[in-house]
Amino acid sequence: MSIGTPITRIEAPSKVNGQAVYTADVQLPGMVHAVMVGSTIAAGRLRAIDTRAAESAPGVLAVLTHRNVPRWHGTPDDLHYVEPRFPLADTEIHYHDQCVAVVVATTREQAAYAAGLVAVEYEARPVVASLDAALPTAHEPVWRFEPLFPSVVEVGGPKEAFAGSAAKVDAEYRTPYHSHAPIEPNATVAQWERGRLNIHKTSQDVHGDRRIIAGALGVPADHVRVWSTLVGGAFGNKTTVWPHTLLAAVASRQVGPPVRLVTTRKQVFTGHGHQPPIIQHLRVGADADGTLRAIIHETTNGTPILFDDPEPTISPSASMYAVPALGAYVRVADMHMPAPALLRTPGDGPGMFAVGSAMDELSYALNLDPLELRRRNHLAHHPLKRKPWSGKQLLDCYALGAERFGWDRRAPRPRAMRDGDDWVGFGMSSAQRLEPHTAATATVAILDDGTAEVRTSIAEIGTGNLTTLVQIAADGTGVPVRRFGIVSGDTDLPEAAPTHGSRSTGSTGTAVHLAAQNARLAATRLAVADPRSPLHGLPTDRVGAADGRLFAVDAPERGESYQDLLRRNHVKAVTEEGHHDPNAKNQQFAFATFGAHFTEVRINRNVPRVRVTRHVAVFAIGRVLNPKTARNQAQGGIVFAAGQTLSEQLTQDPATGLFVTPAFTDYHVPVHADVGEIDVSFVEEPDYNAHPHGAKGLGEVVCVGVHAAIANAVYHATGIRVRELPITPDKLARLVRESG
Repeated sequence: MSIGTPITRIEAPSKVNGQAVYTADVQLPGMVHAVMVGSTIAAGRLRAIDTRAAESAPGVLAVLTHRNVPRWHGTPDDLHYVEPRFPLADTEIHYHDQCVAVVVATTREQAAYAAGLVAVEYEARPVVASLDAALPTAHEPVWRFEPLFPSVVEVGGPKEAFAGSAAKVDAEYRTPYHSHAPIEPNATVAQWERGRLNIHKTSQDVHGDRRIIAGALGVPADHVRVWSTLVGGAFGNKTTVWPHTLLAAVASRQVGPPVRLVTTRKQVFTGHGHQPPIIQHLRVGADADGTLRAIIHETTNGTPILFDDPEPTISPSASMYAVPALGAYVRVADMHMPAPALLRTPGDGPGMFAVGSAMDELSYALNLDPLELRRRNHLAHHPLKRKPWSGKQLLDCYALGAERFGWDRRAPRPRAMRDGDDWVGFGMSSAQRLEPHTAATATVAILDDGTAEVRTSIAEIGTGNLTTLVQIAADGTGVPVRRFGIVSGDTDLPEAAPTHGSRSTGSTGTAVHLAAQNARLAATRLAVADPRSPLHGLPTDRVGAADGRLFAVDAPERGESYQDLLRRNHVKAVTEEGHHDPNAKNQQFAFATFGAHFTEVRINRNVPRVRVTRHVAVFAIGRVLNPKTARNQAQGGIVFAAGQTLSEQLTQDPATGLFVTPAFTDYHVPVHADVGEIDVSFVEEPDYNAHPHGAKGLGEVVCVGVHAAIANAVYHATGIRVRELPITPDKLARLVRESG
């Protein structure tokens, strides 16, 4: 069995020895370079733009502005483009660092120098650059596209139920701008050849990107080819087509040679997605024994001036706990901000910070253990879909996590655990993430040299999905992993599910599983129909496969290798397709992944900086395909969310709307010294209702609940409740002083 084996990532050697090629590494003959010029205001319009000095600079081939950019085709809404306007479409400025010009030159240095010579005169307008300032415009969202979730949910009279509750929590929770902050900046290399466009780009969905690019440029989709094989971190900011990709393509068509456009680090922060600031008002009521009576969850997030983009922060309150009365309300408020993008655990992460914190506050109001409160309100079915959960082992996650962490050593009262000058706190939270189903296709080929190959357009974004897909295919065909290859990251390959929303394992994995089964069955049919085969005449269901050979189930010594079978029949390859149809999923169940987080913090009472010294997490994700990559993925997600909790904040100047922390010098992500011990375990039980290979997505559920677990531990350590992230030393010191 290949599934369940801790196999090292198949692309790891190329990354270690320096042979791995990322988008910005692509070298094409005659390639030139482009640099974007960003606006220095956040609201207003261009009054004038003078490009003469830039056009006269050494090496400059072209300067694109709204005056000379070619006409775009289609409409942004029809193409699902990230904004309702194409780049350089007009003179209006809607956010800081919005692209106003592109300079193309022989070298990147020449392009950057000339970009500094572009003279822009602006007419500035009043700016709305904070969520508090935007609140008067708060409104129920108007969706650009088909609604992904309801903006209003009301069940069972929540206001009356809350009013009649014996114990109540009524609190507001805030999360700031969060940036994806990937290591690899967004990049595109565009090349036109005889009317066809080749695009290398940092992408989580090459087929989806091709549809947008082709539509905007007015060329047939089959005249555009997109590659994205290795991605150096994404977390959602490479889920779509950003302006730089379209502009690189336009620039290449205008100047002739291939054009490479690599965004600056600042541009990654200011114009390539983020999670917007969010204010959540939670009212939670319960009976004296801890049984929930009501949850009222009101959430408002910042949205761009041009369109509404709501965050699904109501997801935890609408599906997590057994509560008879629920009110959930989503609003957005207009800000001068760039287009948001999916950021790892969109909605669920900030939503569970609020819900998980409110549940913790309720436990203290009831004088009840926080873990016991969650157990008493465990839910066996999806409350809105009215379907049982398939594969929900959340209670097992609680039990195993509590045991591994030592939750029974927790003192009931806050500020009761000390170690020298350190306050010590224990906190916990639940995790839940709905399991998405998306169409996906893959092929598996068994070759006559004894090797095999997976073919699908998925990109490797750092999660190890190429490795787990090969493991699925190896199990399905019986060809060992060491003899399997994978071809990926190309629109000439079958269309995989996007690598966001935890879709790779479930949706693309199902397509690979089916393709492998089909390839094995095709080879089996060839064998049983071949009089020269030792398997001739056997029913196909009595033929097994392992170690690169087919054999009789009742007599394993009777069989032959794929290589012998194919060569004898002069068949170069048996190639079959697998397709995951999301509409064909089991309709009797609701699907999600689950987990529990337990964390220990230490806070020096003289210098109140939060240190997460120990974190235990347990997840139920169905079948674990690869324990090594799964554990690594989980640990990375926990560090990711811990950084959001304790240090990360993308800040706009409230007066000008300019971003003031668009660099790693100011946007503080965790480093090794910030990370304590992280213990990850799995409650493994295959969920064949969800997917035929029994596995579900992991990449996002691992982050959900981390923010609340840490904030709850801070309260247990200090007796101070922090309801606004990040929990920085200055903020905590002020709260300590105010508490006396």
